[in-house]
Amino acid sequence: MRKKSFVFVVLLAFVCMVPQRAFANMAAPEDADVGSAITFEKNDEIAVLSEDLEIVVKGPDAHITATYEMKNTTDEALSISSMFLSPNMEERGVTVTVNGKQADVSVQRYGMNGSTKIVTDDWRYTVLTTEEVANLDPDRTVDTVTFQMDFQPQETYSVVVSYDYNLGGYPELDFNAKRGELEYYLAPAAMWKDFSDLTIRLYLDKDMPVLVESSLPFEKVAEREYVYTSDTLPEENLRITIDENGFQNFISTLKSPYFQMTLRFFAPIIILVVVVVILIHVWQKKRK
Repeated sequence: MRKKSFVFVVLLAFVCMVPQRAFANMAAPEDADVGSAITFEKNDEIAVLSEDLEIVVKGPDAHITATYEMKNTTDEALSISSMFLSPNMEERGVTVTVNGKQADVSVQRYGMNGSTKIVTDDWRYTVLTTEEVANLDPDRTVDTVTFQMDFQPQETYSVVVSYDYNLGGYPELDFNAKRGELEYYLAPAAMWKDFSDLTIRLYLDKDMPVLVESSLPFEKVAEREYVYTSDTLPEENLRITIDENGFQNFISTLKSPYFQMTLRFFAPIIILVVVVVILIHVWQKKRK
């Protein structure tokens, strides 16, 4: 059985660890002592027959389930060590099912530096190799899930990756009490032999029911439900922003610690102004 090392960057791409060097499509790591480059190479053996992506928003998190129909197009058995990457992944909710069986997974976090663009024959991505460095800049991290896949010749089966994604939460000292931002890597799928039939289903929560912005043109099919379908892979990654509606934003503003602190500060002044206006009004009436 031939052994190959592949990477799931939301869709799977071949991984090859190489020493750090400068690439045209990325910046050098901030700390060269811990930096290394990961090169994703073109694969001509495994095809993605379909991907069904379900995103269910609940509170400050989104539960994401990605189902891939994968096919070994060769007449040889393949053993694949796979890595799935996503920002803001919650480790406690990660599960992977390969061909109907739950796989053993290893979860780790890295700092990232560089771009996620496809150039020439390779898709390249730079990471910083220590979690300590990643913790210094949590807004630029990537979480990895490593697991094993085994294909028989010409075999087709489903691979299901399920995890919780942190949208941004309910920051207590934020003027906007709630916010939701999500990014899902799609670009690396272009490195597979074939890709077809992408379906994305988005279900919003009643606490943040408004789809403010999306990099892909979703169709609204029901209240707080959206669908995107395509026979080909989009040229960019999925990025969405969700928020409260106008009334919820108004209530959230009233509950904001900033607003309440400001109100307490100006309350005596406001009361004094009101009293002065009333006294002036009474005095003018008495003069008449």
